Amino acid sequence: MTLDLRRQGSVEEDMVFFAMPYDEKPLPDGRLENFDDLYQGYFAEWAEKWDMRAERADKVPGTTESALDVAWSGIDRAGIVVVDLSVPSTSVAMELAWALCLRKRVVVIAHKGAEVPTNVRGQFRVVWYVWNTRGLMDLKDSLQTEVEALRRQRRVPEMDLRPYTPEDRQRARARVEEVCEDHIRVRDVRNPRRIAEMHKRDVSYQMDIPDHMSTRFFVGREVDGFFVYRDNTLVFTQQEGEDPWDEWERTYQRSARFTARVYELNNKGVWVELPGGGRSRLREHEATGLKQNDEVPVVIRRVDRMRQRIEIAAAHPQPAVISAPVVPPQAPSMDEYPRVGDRQGATVVRPFESYLLVRLDGYPDLPTLALLHARRMSPLLRGELEAGRLTEGRRVLVVVDDVRPSRSKPGLFDIRVSEVEGELASEGGTVAEVPAW
Repeated sequence: MTLDLRRQGSVEEDMVFFAMPYDEKPLPDGRLENFDDLYQGYFAEWAEKWDMRAERADKVPGTTESALDVAWSGIDRAGIVVVDLSVPSTSVAMELAWALCLRKRVVVIAHKGAEVPTNVRGQFRVVWYVWNTRGLMDLKDSLQTEVEALRRQRRVPEMDLRPYTPEDRQRARARVEEVCEDHIRVRDVRNPRRIAEMHKRDVSYQMDIPDHMSTRFFVGREVDGFFVYRDNTLVFTQQEGEDPWDEWERTYQRSARFTARVYELNNKGVWVELPGGGRSRLREHEATGLKQNDEVPVVIRRVDRMRQRIEIAAAHPQPAVISAPVVPPQAPSMDEYPRVGDRQGATVVRPFESYLLVRLDGYPDLPTLALLHARRMSPLLRGELEAGRLTEGRRVLVVVDDVRPSRSKPGLFDIRVSEVEGELASEGGTVAEVPAW
């Protein structure tokens, strides 16, 4: 159970909240008495005679909230809080703590013989009473005197509650304690009480995502990364900065050639860095004789964004071919294309393993289909794609993220979109109102 302990509004000076036991309870002298009768027959009537309103958590009419929620609301709004510690009660102790936290004006009462904690007796002058006709009349006079004195005295500003926002990213070195297929569990080396899980999606942008985490991590290994809060849960991630894979997909087109630099040699092969920051591995028979910082020509074979892999091969020198100069085609006009930020319906034309090609409702005659990547889908749509349930003709609501000249299709533009969770577009292309991002 989670309570929303926030200040809700202004203090009602004429309201007194009674934090006290409910139902029948044994008094310190052993007699069984009903505290509901004490509240209804005495406390509530006394408050009315003092030109005040009495409130107790279980006596708020028409509420559907839990008793603790109502108790917090009552203490939050109360001008005075009266706390009865006659019998042990976890709820009453909690309500007293809330009142102290908010720096409320508090009166503590208790039946004679009750065990009142010494720290409470040191903080407050306890008003003792006896549950009989004479004793309750004395309690009425004493309680009225205390309440009126508190109302006359200069008020101390109450406390405002602010939510605790932890530091977004805490750089740390962590030790692997458990390895599973899709995640590992790590413990902070410097702060052993900090434990979190790292899933495949949090592997560094510079590394390929393993099929099984045990191929990359083992128990006892130390890894660098960040402890972050995501959806109120502490997780560990190696990802830093903006996701570079959008740019790498555009840069590392199939068959494109680059000069790569060797940055590491180990028992798994020779690792090279491409211009732009992407990294990959050369197969053993292609890397014979290479040393660290050597430069080697490579050709792009495939980019698998879902697994964060760039597959390359060593490029063989190509014979020089003298040909007529190629005049680059003139870039098409943007007037025929959608604008960044446009929202509209779209129809799935071709689904692939990690993305969809969709046709925008407002631009049915464009020669270019828009690309909706799995990372830019809602969890529901992405789950359907991964399960193979998405078919041609599926309708989605999207927003245009990027429109730029295509590198692989001269004379055309590439369009990238993200899914917007909301009502789908109608067949006519109009879009229902959805909340703005």
